[in-house]
Amino acid sequence: MPTRERRAAGSRIPELRSLIGPLLALSKAKRSAPLLYLELTGLARVTAAQRRRTLLACKREIAAALRDARGSVLRSSDLVAAGPQARWFVALLVGRAVAAPARAAMNDADLGTIASRLAAMVRARLQPPHQGAARRDVGVLAGWSVIDPVAPSRPLDELRQAIRGAAVVARVEAHRATVLAAVTHELRTPLMSIIGYAERLRDTEAMDHSVRARQAAIVAAEAQRLHRLVETLIDAGAWTAGRLALSRRRHTLSTVVRSAWRALSAVRAGKGVRLHVRGNARALVDADRLEQVFINLLDNALRHSQPKGTVYAHISAETREILVAICDEGPGFKPRMRIVRAPFAINADGRAGLGLSIARLLVEAHGGKLDTRQMHGGGARLEVRIPSLIPTLEETVEPKS
Repeated sequence: MPTRERRAAGSRIPELRSLIGPLLALSKAKRSAPLLYLELTGLARVTAAQRRRTLLACKREIAAALRDARGSVLRSSDLVAAGPQARWFVALLVGRAVAAPARAAMNDADLGTIASRLAAMVRARLQPPHQGAARRDVGVLAGWSVIDPVAPSRPLDELRQAIRGAAVVARVEAHRATVLAAVTHELRTPLMSIIGYAERLRDTEAMDHSVRARQAAIVAAEAQRLHRLVETLIDAGAWTAGRLALSRRRHTLSTVVRSAWRALSAVRAGKGVRLHVRGNARALVDADRLEQVFINLLDNALRHSQPKGTVYAHISAETREILVAICDEGPGFKPRMRIVRAPFAINADGRAGLGLSIARLLVEAHGGKLDTRQMHGGGARLEVRIPSLIPTLEETVEPKS
């Protein structure tokens, strides 16, 4: 059943239905408008009583922040509304609406900047230094989408669909920022190592051939590690939320998994590791994006498999989702790597954790999730869960924290 959008007491922010009239007016004028989305996070870490008090305080501060944003981030004609329980908010940028044929001219980077500025203003009100721990734990995700002229018979449904898209953008952008920050930090280690050993190699007279060869090998290995980190940086930077629009078609998932395995032929060379696929299912996915997910997961499994070992791919269709589990016979994940909702750890080779981070980013863009499991008796299990169908318009838009 659709979630009822009630006006939150004390929030002074209208409910979602207040946007129906303006949306119909935009539709009649054949205009598309940007939609900003802000979601509160961190509320699950406090007690129920704290959560109620914190939500009430947050509603008041967000209402004040949105009022303050008028004339700077928001224009006078822009409209705001609160979602169920005021855990998320939207701003319909009526002042930036354009004729529908010109919607492609809306710059994704510009919308991202506007969303980030609005989120920063809200954060500043939510997290003043003197507040207690409960308020300091509250975070803000920011996303955006563009809502085209709506059908007169279902404006609220199409608004919900646009909000779902903006919520996905918010999660992708938050995770991408974490990946970029992690890679940028990790670049220092191989760079310092290369510089240090290169300086030593300049003093050729005081170094015998075996030492020089060993240090040259270290430089080469660190350069390869640096190359992998830079590739990850380029990938994460290129996959902005706006460019993650998926080209969904119905595909057989075993075919996508096997295609990813073939792409790793150079990695498999000489190891004799086999792939065993069990089960099958069809789903509406972007095959190229999903293949990149499986390349990263299978690459992780390959690097932790023994020579002549086996990597397993289990595919099963459940009630509302499809599960693809990639299992290996290696040592399993370190404890810090098992919690995939936290930023992935980065291994010494600069690949594993970041590869999984990129995979998670792409899975979440499909509306799914990526989890890790430790297998009994050893080995790691990476689970990709994606919706068996694209969510219908009648389903609730309230994002899960």
